[in-house]
Amino acid sequence: MKALGTTIVAVSCALALFFGGIAVAQTTNWMDELSGSVNFYKNRYPTTNNVPADWHPYLSELTFMKKAAIRGDQETVRVGMAKWFKMLKDRDGGINPKAADELFRIAVLATPFEEYKISVPK
Repeated sequence: MKALGTTIVAVSCALALFFGGIAVAQTTNWMDELSGSVNFYKNRYPTTNNVPADWHPYLSELTFMKKAAIRGDQETVRVGMAKWFKMLKDRDGGINPKAADELFRIAVLATPFEEYKISVPK
């Protein structure tokens, strides 16, 4: 009887971890999509006017927001995305303007504005 109870508890924990992992993955898939897009443009436009672009802040901010989303910290994600959109608009790091514009459009399509109460950028 004790073995059956232990088995039931173990299976319940495994299912909770599995479904919890799926929920977290769905919550952060859009950030993974943005990170992949940043890496694509980083490789496509490594320089602007022969000056190396600094793509690190864009990827760092996405990583920081993903960790916040996993913790359930929606406020950090909301503030981080506002910062991220501003970085793109200002071309922080000297990134190529075409890459910045395309990333901005991709982010507008991928970002769950309602879920995180993120303001739609102008």
